[in-house]
Amino acid sequence: MKRSQILGALAFATIAFAACNNADYQTSASGVKYKIIDGGSKDSSKVGDVLKMHVIQKIEGAKDTVLTDTYGKLPAFVKIQDATMPNAYGPDEFFKKLKKGDSLITVLYVDSLIKKGLAQEAQLPPFMKKGDKILLTFKVLEVFKNDSLAQADYQKEMEKDAPRQKKEQEEMMKKMMKEQEAAQKADEAALEKSGEKAKQIKAVQDFLTTKKWTATQTPVGTFVKIDEPGAGPQVVDGKFVTVKYDGKKVSNDSTFDANQFTVKLGAQPFIRGFEDGLRQFKQGGKGTIIIPGYLAYGKEGNGGVFKPYEPLYFKVEIVSVSDTEPAAPQMPTPQAHGPNDGHGH
Repeated sequence: MKRSQILGALAFATIAFAACNNADYQTSASGVKYKIIDGGSKDSSKVGDVLKMHVIQKIEGAKDTVLTDTYGKLPAFVKIQDATMPNAYGPDEFFKKLKKGDSLITVLYVDSLIKKGLAQEAQLPPFMKKGDKILLTFKVLEVFKNDSLAQADYQKEMEKDAPRQKKEQEEMMKKMMKEQEAAQKADEAALEKSGEKAKQIKAVQDFLTTKKWTATQTPVGTFVKIDEPGAGPQVVDGKFVTVKYDGKKVSNDSTFDANQFTVKLGAQPFIRGFEDGLRQFKQGGKGTIIIPGYLAYGKEGNGGVFKPYEPLYFKVEIVSVSDTEPAAPQMPTPQAHGPNDGHGH
């Protein structure tokens, strides 16, 4: 943890303790327990100003949980609003009282949220339950008098925080991929034990025979028909690969999607068989990747778009293989069912 994050956590612990145990906190008409610690500034805030703040949000109950901590990260930018919504219950009603350097502590009660109809007990997240308290602390770093000044500062903070965000996203993606890989291996082991894996492989082999295609099966299990291997850089993990593809169902030769996209191979959830097939080519390569169902969208069928364990094949062209991301990569839309939508096996 960075020093700024440690200081933020210590400040939170000290302030939150004071908020819950010191008699000088107040309770607003809406029922929010709060305390404002004066930072010494002579300036005042008004409706329309934008507050730049560090925020820590914590659930206090049987098991304390920190949900948000912006120290060492991108601060929050909040515009002070005029009217308070009916039945409101939150910290925003106090923002217009804050100045640069001030701290605000609010204590919300989960029971009150439920009573006011702002939450339902049956739909509370697993880390929250009746009887818990939500502690929020805010440290005002700056008060901007217009949106343009706030936007300019926000962009600077975004640029400064970009490396951390990128690292965090990469770590999250690695975790997702590790979990996906473990689930795939367990699924494949069960299929092999039941004999279903062999049936799925035979279905692809029968399709190849019908098509009179000669294809090589990789150690992973994907079948690849190479028309042109390519003469450029090899497709390997860590490279940015731009692929033009035409995805078809083995069952009826119908195209379900055709597109072009760029992906950093091995860095995000992917159709396992498609990714494996791409590794058999170099830049400029052309061919067909034929995927048994357990290496395609698996038993989930991409949310019902495909039948469980439906075999697929992709006619592909490797447009480019690069160490750096192209300036304007083309990605499939969220509605498309291309091979990089993150739901595949």
